[in-house]
Amino acid sequence: MPSDTLHGMPSGSRNGFWKGGRIVDPRGYVLIRVGIGHHLADCRGYAYEHRLVAERKLHRRLRPGELAHHKNEKKSDNRPSNIEIKPSIWHHLVEHRRGGKAKRLPGEANPLVACACGCGQTFRRYDRANRERKYLSGHNRQPAPTRSAILRILRRAMQRGEIIRRVGLPKNAVVVCLSKMKRQGLIVQLKRGVWRRSNG
Repeated sequence: MPSDTLHGMPSGSRNGFWKGGRIVDPRGYVLIRVGIGHHLADCRGYAYEHRLVAERKLHRRLRPGELAHHKNEKKSDNRPSNIEIKPSIWHHLVEHRRGGKAKRLPGEANPLVACACGCGQTFRRYDRANRERKYLSGHNRQPAPTRSAILRILRRAMQRGEIIRRVGLPKNAVVVCLSKMKRQGLIVQLKRGVWRRSNG
């Protein structure tokens, strides 16, 4: 067991907090005591177990940019069969995409696709952040309950406070929606805090 001192405190088995050289960080990753001189060690002499396992699997050191990925996404499961080496952070992030949003794979083509609304316009399937798109901006009509509620009650000129009270939604949501509706030409501001529907 390592028995050197670190920052004036005994380390290794001589320290009262010694846990056998194996600890778990707050994110759930396992760290192993390897000594301060190890190339993967942090300032305390601990290295991430999944990186150690990856290097044993490769029979070499991890190259700059290479990452060890947990196939089953359990950060404490460091069996060699569960560790996969990804060549870059990009390849690793593709594994962790969420919410059905497909990300463009490294080296994948970015073809022209037609807008799903049926307008006939085309655009690149993936945006600059490599997120998949199905609609041109503004073509995917979403439910707008705040806008619908405001239009329902705004039959005459009305002050903002009354609109907020009658709609029954949070003030910030109503204020932001009024601003958007003004830009869209749905409503007009007669004077400070007074709104009415647009005649157009």
